[in-house]
Amino acid sequence: MRHFLLLCIALIGCRGQAPDEVGGWKHIPEHYARSFEVWENGPDRRLLVFGPGGRQDTVATYLVSRNAPAGFRPLDRICVVGSAYLPFISAIDRSSTVVGVDGTAFIRDPEIKAAIARGAVREIGTADGVDREQLLALAPEAILDHPFGKSLSDPPVDGVRRIMVTEYLEEHPLGRAEWLRFFGVLLGAEAAADSMFQAIVQRYEARSARSPASDSMPLVFFGSTWQGQWFAPPAHSYMATLITDAGGEYVFNDRSSGGNKVLDLEGVLEVTGRVDHFGMVLAAPGQVTATTLVGGEPRLADKEAIATGGFYGNSETADLFGQAILEPERVLADLQAIFHPTVFPEHVPVYFRPVDQ
Repeated sequence: MRHFLLLCIALIGCRGQAPDEVGGWKHIPEHYARSFEVWENGPDRRLLVFGPGGRQDTVATYLVSRNAPAGFRPLDRICVVGSAYLPFISAIDRSSTVVGVDGTAFIRDPEIKAAIARGAVREIGTADGVDREQLLALAPEAILDHPFGKSLSDPPVDGVRRIMVTEYLEEHPLGRAEWLRFFGVLLGAEAAADSMFQAIVQRYEARSARSPASDSMPLVFFGSTWQGQWFAPPAHSYMATLITDAGGEYVFNDRSSGGNKVLDLEGVLEVTGRVDHFGMVLAAPGQVTATTLVGGEPRLADKEAIATGGFYGNSETADLFGQAILEPERVLADLQAIFHPTVFPEHVPVYFRPVDQ
């Protein structure tokens, strides 16, 4: 549940001291990402990881070097907290570096699942945090984790380097996908990661170009719900960007900052009277009807934006927080078909789909 809530927030949701260019370090520009930087100095790389405050909020710096005594070589043996990082690792053909994960029962990545089945990847999580004895026995070079909230690897385990990953802070879908470059540097597959990211950009841009003209844009709500409240992301967030690029108009496009908008039932009722489509991210077994989408609330289920325009991403059946991050063009295609069904009548959904009738 901890990981699902953190990822839901991410889905709908003064720079630290930089290396000195005079000393030979040069910044390799990012294209879309804002939560990490890569700097180069000959064969050496320095990774900067940023928090919610952006490039004024450096949470970690890593020197990846085969020679510098203060740094470390590209990693060959790692443990991973959460499954969201695994598709990045597998995409650059470095799944063999993973020796431990948190939540083996919930892993979707086929290569890691196979490694778990044959005993090559072990469970490192417990109900109370990390299994420190198991972690020490596996002897990883590093553990990959997020730096905020209740981190599984906090406090740190002696002798195990902790690598912070903040890909979920990226607002642009291609910004999240660009974290391939971070993993490429970290795991010694930089060229492969760069090439793969460029291919993702090309596919996404080609798909976005197929969205209908702006005069046919439906008005769209998207969010999540928890304990009787609804949470909707601001403009320029991950989902708001996808909605816009898919040919929709996000209902809260006037909210450019300030975090997620919190709505009570009355607020949601008002919104559903204005929008054409009402979308949610949820975790639900079986079919998702209009009633399921709104948690059984009868005053909402009959609204046209939900009964006929409702759509959802279900983390129980689709890898929304993992593989979808590396396939933003497929997410975009799903949304295009939902917003413009007559333009894309043959589309088969992968990550987002209309409510079941």
